[in-house]
Amino acid sequence: MLTRLGGTFYRARWTVLVAALLVIAAAAVYGFGVFGSLKTGGFVDPASESSKAQSLLDTRFPNSSADAIILMHSDTMHATDPAFSDAATQLLTTLKARSEVTAITSYYSTHSSRFLSRDGRESFAIVHLSSPDESTKEKEYKAIAPLITSPILQITVGGNVPVNIAINQQVSADLERAEMITLPIVVILLLVVFSGLVAAALPLLIGGVTILGAFAVLRVLAGLTDVSVFAIQVVTMLGLGLAIDYSLFVVTRFREELKADEKDVRGAVQRTMATAGRTILFSGLTVSTSLLSLLLFPEFFLRSMGMGAIAATLVALLASLTILPAVLALLGRRVNALSIQRLFRRTSSRSTMGTNETRGAWYRLSQAVMRWPIPVALVVVAMLVLLGSPFLHASFSTPGVTVLSQDQPARVVSDRLSQDFAQEGSSQLTIAINSPGNALSTTNLSSLNAYVNAIQAIPGVIHVDSLVTVDPSLSLADYQQIYAHSDAHPQLAAIASQLAHGNTTQLTVAMQPADRSSAAEDIVRQVRAIKTPAGFLPLVDGITPGQMDQLASLGTTLPYALAVIAVAVFVLLFLMTGSLLMPIKAIILNMLSLSATFGALVWIFQDGHLQNVLHFQSLASLDSTQPILIFAIAFGLSMDYEVFLLSRIKERFDATGNNRAAIASGMQRTGWLITSAAVLLAVVLGAFGSSRIIFVQEIGIGLAIAVIMDATLVRMLLVPATMRLLGQWNWWAHTPLRAVWRWVGLSESAEDTAPGIVVVDDALEELAKREVHV
Repeated sequence: MLTRLGGTFYRARWTVLVAALLVIAAAAVYGFGVFGSLKTGGFVDPASESSKAQSLLDTRFPNSSADAIILMHSDTMHATDPAFSDAATQLLTTLKARSEVTAITSYYSTHSSRFLSRDGRESFAIVHLSSPDESTKEKEYKAIAPLITSPILQITVGGNVPVNIAINQQVSADLERAEMITLPIVVILLLVVFSGLVAAALPLLIGGVTILGAFAVLRVLAGLTDVSVFAIQVVTMLGLGLAIDYSLFVVTRFREELKADEKDVRGAVQRTMATAGRTILFSGLTVSTSLLSLLLFPEFFLRSMGMGAIAATLVALLASLTILPAVLALLGRRVNALSIQRLFRRTSSRSTMGTNETRGAWYRLSQAVMRWPIPVALVVVAMLVLLGSPFLHASFSTPGVTVLSQDQPARVVSDRLSQDFAQEGSSQLTIAINSPGNALSTTNLSSLNAYVNAIQAIPGVIHVDSLVTVDPSLSLADYQQIYAHSDAHPQLAAIASQLAHGNTTQLTVAMQPADRSSAAEDIVRQVRAIKTPAGFLPLVDGITPGQMDQLASLGTTLPYALAVIAVAVFVLLFLMTGSLLMPIKAIILNMLSLSATFGALVWIFQDGHLQNVLHFQSLASLDSTQPILIFAIAFGLSMDYEVFLLSRIKERFDATGNNRAAIASGMQRTGWLITSAAVLLAVVLGAFGSSRIIFVQEIGIGLAIAVIMDATLVRMLLVPATMRLLGQWNWWAHTPLRAVWRWVGLSESAEDTAPGIVVVDDALEELAKREVHV
């Protein structure tokens, strides 16, 4: 099929390119609108208790969330001084007069000491915006932002909306920085690899097409479901990286085929599609199916990262199998034009690498590995296990405002609220309670009082703010009487309106242990275990409950995600190789490689060994979603190189039936190619290590490490060593499965008769044993 497709692209090359140009132009116009369609957040499971609590509070108490927090500070005045008060009041009055603002809560409206810092020189105000929609809130905030200033006070703004805006702006800045770092290095490396300007330009062309196409797909998806703003990072990373990888493989094979007969451009395109095209088809499908596992998670952050990564992979695959062959058909021998070899007055050895299979560095390396397969395998496995050992003490946390760098104003506000304000610095639980009937009824107040008493009896709880703890001098009977005749007690009635709405009430629990600590988790478990009357349903939210719920959600879904990856990779590698052992070996080796990657992540980010080099502050933990995301992407990328290598080994084995010669030939033909592709991809991925958002750094650095480790230790050492040890067993398949593989017909070429699929009888068993001991 791919051979015929190559012939079609050759004949209709101008038609294909004109059609592609129109599609690319439309994708560019439409795709760049994706930036206004993406959302922040998405790290919680909507079905979790903490998420349900927050949704209930947002619905019943729309002014409960801090859309914006204005931090006011003076070095010379206290917040209660007249000059400070007048300046703050003037600022807040100006804002309150705007239609975008529904309410402002501050010291000057409540006289609550909660809004005063310990030294008295700071105060903050909570601004509630009118729209319930997040994107509209951002527009409302941007409209009032120029008004948030004072000639007397030092003003810093944080809160939910400014945090979201800061993250969006940081994502855009990170993309620009990554492009500035990546493109010059990639251009130089491509020139070194191809030794020609025309050939080197093709991967960049396909990379640009891939990014534009993936942006368009992402915008379509954003119109159907929630898509995280961080999906842009993954689309850029994978889109450019895989497009370069696939283009590198296709262009290299085309130049190799063209060298055999420079006049037969059509034949070169067809043979390239039948071989390299088939390889990248399997590679793209393998990467995409590995990423399907991310769609199983309920957190839309992971789902949207999976959707973005799949979109980038499939667009890169499509562009490499359509646009690139048409361009190669058009260029023909001119693909080698503008050579830079003469500048260095030498002949590139790579030009002969495809034909000289019995000499060269990679051939010698493979022979050395196969001469001592057991020692090589043991040493490499020991190295990978050692590198992965730091992962044994890994700890995980949920992302928040700490994803931003410490100098970001929104992060500054969060840090100073925690450090300078007594009540804001304590860890808290927020509990939303649905009760049968009016929350202020006598019965429900009795149930609430019993519930509050049970919470206060838990060690580590400091106090509980609720309808029945407003005034310590009042008894339950007093509260029941007061709330029944609220007109006579307007002050308590105002407080009740903030804490109760219909059948819902909220309460806040201040805890002594720090958020995310094991002691705080124990308190959450005890609070959730309190028995309540029928119909009295408390839902516990907060930083610690949110983290507990997220980890539980991820842990529940993870086994199914791993099963999807394993089954999908197994099936696709079997269809490519016809072997049962090759997929199993690949999965095991990938697990070893990824364990070393995760160990490196712990050493770098959790332990903070490179925080001064990479300019981040260690949080003493990893973002809980990142190992899952990195595993899915890195597993797919590892299969990418496995497919590249095995396709050449299988091609040679099918032609000769000699396992050792096939391994050496495959290594010599693809060793430099895989290494070059890995370096290029690692540059693209590693550039995102310059991000100022810490978990984006984790993704970029983690994937770059995974790619380099896989392309060197695993692909160049472990794979030939294990294949040498397995011998003829590499290509074993049971008779019925061999028949299935032949029926599917996914062989390397139309003439392939699949001699490499072997039935192990007594003679082959003996042959395998002898080969292992050679």
